[in-house]
Amino acid sequence: MKRGIPAALLLSASGLLGACSDTTSTAGAAGLSGTYDVVLSNQLVFVTSQDRDELRVLDLERSPREFLPAPNPLEPLAIPVIARPDSLTRDVGYNEKGEDVSGPYIYARSSGGRDISVVAADPARLNEVTRLSTGQLITAFTAHGPVSKGAPSVLFYALQTRPESAEQRCGPFGGGVVMRQDLPGPENFDAAALPPALPVFCLRPADTVLSMISLPAKVGVTESLVLAIRNVTGTSRLVRAVADGGSVEIPYKRPRPVPFSVPDYTDLVDIPARFVTTHPTFIPSSGQENDRVPAGRYVYAVLDELTCVSADCAGVIALDNGPGPALSEAPVLARDVSGAPMLTLRPTTGLPTGFTLRPDLEVRQVLADGSVRTPRVPLLGIMPASNGEITLFRADEQREFNLDRVPVPNKDPETVEARASVVVDLRDGNEISRADTFQGITVNEMGADQKRCPQNLDVTNATAYLCDATLPSGTYRFVFRGVLPGLLDLTRDLSVEDPPFLVETSLATSRGVIPGDSIVLANAAGACEQGIKILRLEDQGDGRTRLFPDLGDTDTNTALTNCATYPNFSVRAGETPKPYVLYAGGETSDAYLQRLAVGEAYTVSSQLDYYYHPDTFDLGRLPPVPVPTFPTAPLTLTLTATFGDKERLNPGDRYVVGLLPRFRRFLFKVDTSSTSNLAAYTLPGTVVATNVGAGDAASSLAYIAYPSADGLLQIALEQITDNAENLQFVRAFQ
Repeated sequence: MKRGIPAALLLSASGLLGACSDTTSTAGAAGLSGTYDVVLSNQLVFVTSQDRDELRVLDLERSPREFLPAPNPLEPLAIPVIARPDSLTRDVGYNEKGEDVSGPYIYARSSGGRDISVVAADPARLNEVTRLSTGQLITAFTAHGPVSKGAPSVLFYALQTRPESAEQRCGPFGGGVVMRQDLPGPENFDAAALPPALPVFCLRPADTVLSMISLPAKVGVTESLVLAIRNVTGTSRLVRAVADGGSVEIPYKRPRPVPFSVPDYTDLVDIPARFVTTHPTFIPSSGQENDRVPAGRYVYAVLDELTCVSADCAGVIALDNGPGPALSEAPVLARDVSGAPMLTLRPTTGLPTGFTLRPDLEVRQVLADGSVRTPRVPLLGIMPASNGEITLFRADEQREFNLDRVPVPNKDPETVEARASVVVDLRDGNEISRADTFQGITVNEMGADQKRCPQNLDVTNATAYLCDATLPSGTYRFVFRGVLPGLLDLTRDLSVEDPPFLVETSLATSRGVIPGDSIVLANAAGACEQGIKILRLEDQGDGRTRLFPDLGDTDTNTALTNCATYPNFSVRAGETPKPYVLYAGGETSDAYLQRLAVGEAYTVSSQLDYYYHPDTFDLGRLPPVPVPTFPTAPLTLTLTATFGDKERLNPGDRYVVGLLPRFRRFLFKVDTSSTSNLAAYTLPGTVVATNVGAGDAASSLAYIAYPSADGLLQIALEQITDNAENLQFVRAFQ
């Protein structure tokens, strides 16, 4: 049975979070039904088969790669678990180097459920060891593996309401609780001898834990949790809590988003988050062992778009716990590799539906000059989104990939950023370039201190001052005396004497029709040579506005005489204080922005920020370097010069302004065409990734659950093509 996608999944996608040599998309048969979550342990990928109340297990070390068989080898192995599992987690452990190691268990629960299945992850066992009954609604869980030989695994789970066992610590009324359950290893497991679960963190009334993680646990160090909490009042927050029963919160905060300003940390607000995760130890691009970043230093959070109230609410940010081994510093918004406060890592559209971090994966990169590289990324972030895109980013640098770069000679594998630019072209109404006028466009770019922007880019008919950061891409058209959108080829009523020129009042208002604009009559043969100048406008009270001609104007009278029988008319901007019609993209009604005067600036965005910081954006590095204080301003496009008597624009001439950000992020889609056999793989969900194999034969693979297809996709990261729909190096398991 194929499953439909729940409406809540399509609306917010919040429920989803928690290379081989293949050259075609092939299918591994497992009978999956309800693939809502995946988890990786011991090179085994566990995936939910919700409709069957079981888990299936993909063995990454088998060749060919396939699901583990049952004792009857004609059937895949199925692990029975709690009813309708849709959320998985695992024991996360760290060795002495801080590297990620798998613990003995994985755990399964269901939305709205009260039980947790504890499953032995050892390939020799792979069975449900026990089923924990909590008696209350479970909203989130996390776990860590044994911190020493003989120590238990520790499972934390959040309950919406408090059980009686938590009332002595938390009180009898209101609020949920986070519980701690110790679990001995599966080889010595005795369900009857399990110690009782203990409350370790008391929630406020009406709080719900959406997601939580255990920061790296060590012998002799009190355990810490990071919790993403939503309240019924419509607020969310992210906190760190010491799991000792003290219920002490350390809030994660960031500067309040303010247009055109650099955060100074003087106005901090709670971080609305719905999913959190962290990372194992990694060595940054410097390759120096002394620069090793300890496990758990950064906490990555997917923002909660349901409660966030700023324009910066869809995507991922990182919080810095500080470099100390005890992670005792107050957490703050992380800085990217340039030293500036990191930007939110966003999908192009839609919402994040999955998220994972993994060190030392290889990713194929095609740079601006066409050269291909497959570097090993110190810490890779993978973010599927509800629009079907999967975004890869440099989590070790807290910024996006920028593939629009060129290699530096003799410094392989270093690369240099390409500088953003602006191109302006003056064209006539037939889109043919003309260069016989000095009218100009000035571009003032939102950017860094101009002392750090020494290059001044001069283009014919334009002056662009671009700084060390990227622009938003786009094309803008300044049409001189252009036809106002929506007021094209309107019909006249010729059956009445002195036929009125009537337009919809809403169009007259939104398009800014003003006295001095022109009415152009037309028939099937073409437009009238003369225009009719508008003297005044009068609201008719029936949703229409009448445009009265200026009978004292010579061209007006000529048009009314020679073209009186023309059945159609359009309204064109006249030689008024606002003769330009501005479009973003093509000259269509939905691309219309506003009318402009010479010298009037248009701000490209009212809430604009950079979406990429090059290495040179700021000379500082990681904290405690002071926050940069360079000024910022909105990106504006301004018509600057006036015309002389001999050099004039004709109606319909336009300046076409192209903003070239020189920025190409790393994102891709799956080919879902009808011929690809992947047509149902439209909505990606949770994701895991790892290296499979050893040495030169190793492959960097990602596995993404697709609820829309009841399937699992394997993506070969060292072969995938960015900014394209991929079919090769994609393998489906269903």
